[in-house]
Amino acid sequence: MTARPEPQHDDAAQQPGMRISHERPAADTEPHIIAPLIVVLADGQRLTARQWSLRGIRDRVLDGHALAGARLEIPFQGFQIGFPVELVPAADGSLWVFEGLTGRQREALGVFYRNLLTGRMAATEEVITALDTPVDLVPMGETAEEKAAGTAKAKPRRLRAALSVTWYVGLFCMVTGLLGTIGWNYIEGVELMHTRVIAERLELRAPREGYVFQETQLNQMQPHAGVLARVETPEGEETLADVERRHVALQQRVAEARTRLAAHDRARPDVRAMMSGLHSPIALRRFDAGISLRPGDYNDIRGQLESQLRLHETDLERTGIDLRRLRQLQQYMHMNAPVPGFVAFWHVRDGQFVRPADPVAIFETDTPRLVRGLVDDRVGTMLRAGMRAGVVITSAGVERRLQGRVTLIEAGVDPTAPERFGLGLNGMMVTIAVDGLDAAGAREVLPFNSPAQVIVYRGLLQRIFGGA
Repeated sequence: MTARPEPQHDDAAQQPGMRISHERPAADTEPHIIAPLIVVLADGQRLTARQWSLRGIRDRVLDGHALAGARLEIPFQGFQIGFPVELVPAADGSLWVFEGLTGRQREALGVFYRNLLTGRMAATEEVITALDTPVDLVPMGETAEEKAAGTAKAKPRRLRAALSVTWYVGLFCMVTGLLGTIGWNYIEGVELMHTRVIAERLELRAPREGYVFQETQLNQMQPHAGVLARVETPEGEETLADVERRHVALQQRVAEARTRLAAHDRARPDVRAMMSGLHSPIALRRFDAGISLRPGDYNDIRGQLESQLRLHETDLERTGIDLRRLRQLQQYMHMNAPVPGFVAFWHVRDGQFVRPADPVAIFETDTPRLVRGLVDDRVGTMLRAGMRAGVVITSAGVERRLQGRVTLIEAGVDPTAPERFGLGLNGMMVTIAVDGLDAAGAREVLPFNSPAQVIVYRGLLQRIFGGA
């Protein structure tokens, strides 16, 4: 507040009195405390500043010192409270401004400052309260520079309002869409229970007792009637070998007998020519009829050769019957592939002895694997063949999502695997064929007997709007 004399006017007489006006105080009039405040430099030197405020230190004792890494210490009744401080010179060079102080540090400095201004000694509990005050409860003032820096990067109010509305509308749509999708999937989809990958597999059993010798490897594709294994017995193999040897020997004897008979027949013209000059016409007629005139003549020897040939041929025929029977028995002892496929599992080791009807191998046909699950009959009546299905299966640590179609719906449980599809009699089995997979691709993607997650889609929208 200042007092100024009233200005003189030429056209009026001077009037006694004073004119009063209000002016804002200058920044230099900001109250500074003349009290010790310790600044400890990084090298350990201690400087005592006596002119300071809550904004910074005005004392020139800091001139010429490196203030990086400085520490501020406040003396409180015989003990000191210290904390790191960053001293930044002001733009006008009038003081060093406190930067980087936390809420608790500013509160502790404020307690010391207010008590020095009021001349009141700070109580110990006030200091402790200042140090324990949570950061979010400490009143933080904002300077004009800070407010200007904050509003400089602020977006316009309308843009912020539009962004906020867009954010909340998007969040609402996302939540609504998520909840709607969950609800629609609950209505549209039917989840199968106890779902497994199945394959058409047959159990091969031993035809009779003997030793099993494997003729194929696991997962090696075999054509129809391909030999998978053979069952042998030592006695049967020896008998077959003896009969084969006898058969070969008899074949050789028959061939030799036929050779001798043919050679004897080639000598017939010469013998008849010789007899025509020595015997009567009656004897020649008997010769031509094949009647022997005396022991050891041509016809007698030919009869003996024919008898030997017939005997050998009879023995060969009997041996051939035995050989065919034994070979048929050997074929019966071979375990052949009933259809194209492969051995998925051997129950026995190579060369192991088995008894009749003992399980030997599990044979899988060369057909695509399927997915089968159980559903309650109250829900199963709403399903039909041809409905779309989503299949989720994990193979080799990789989750695969596949699409398929319902191919078969059967009432009851699988009698061959009741523990796999549930024990209740009020269920229905649903079989799913995966789209786009042949037999080889299905074996690669669908491990046998692995669990799967299957949801059958009822196609409600197609029914409502008249689709297929």
